[in-house]
Amino acid sequence: MTYSEDFLRKLANEKVTGDFYPFDTGDLNKVEDYIRQIVDRLKSNHTINVEPDFEYYGSGFASYISIRISKRDNSDSIIKKDKNRITKDTKGILLYISNLTPYWYYGGSEWSVTTENGKFASGSSGYIFPDDINKYDKAKWNNDIEKIKFTLSHFNYNLLTKEELEKTLDFEINIRSNLIEGKPKVYDCFFHWED
Repeated sequence: MTYSEDFLRKLANEKVTGDFYPFDTGDLNKVEDYIRQIVDRLKSNHTINVEPDFEYYGSGFASYISIRISKRDNSDSIIKKDKNRITKDTKGILLYISNLTPYWYYGGSEWSVTTENGKFASGSSGYIFPDDINKYDKAKWNNDIEKIKFTLSHFNYNLLTKEELEKTLDFEINIRSNLIEGKPKVYDCFFHWED
């Protein structure tokens, strides 16, 4: 699918856009409440952990809600213990659910969380880009991915394709983002974060 310049400019300028509730209200808070309903539905799958970030990585603004999906049985993680310190390295799935328009994307991602005496000590997490849709263990994740796709489609969210997102924009635009490399792509209009 090809997206119009007008539509992509609205996303780049952080305008809520869509033709059904809550997108037709133009109200970001209403859209984020809607995404909270999606998160609650995703959590009904008891084989996965669902960790949304509604704080935009603790600063700035993101045009999406990042949701880490990991296996409840830790089969996607390596856990290291050293005295009172526990580090969990996970190879899971990262969802980006747009808070501006009913579109989403996902990909394989890695993150790490360290606790000391049961309290959060440090963590790290990556970002996903169009290529990451192919970077996960399909045998391990396909069943859960299908359930996630079903849930998002139930809420009228459309899954973007790698091919759509990789297209370079054929017009000039300034997108406030820490993640753009080179000339902006369709991906950057949908998923950008400014610290």
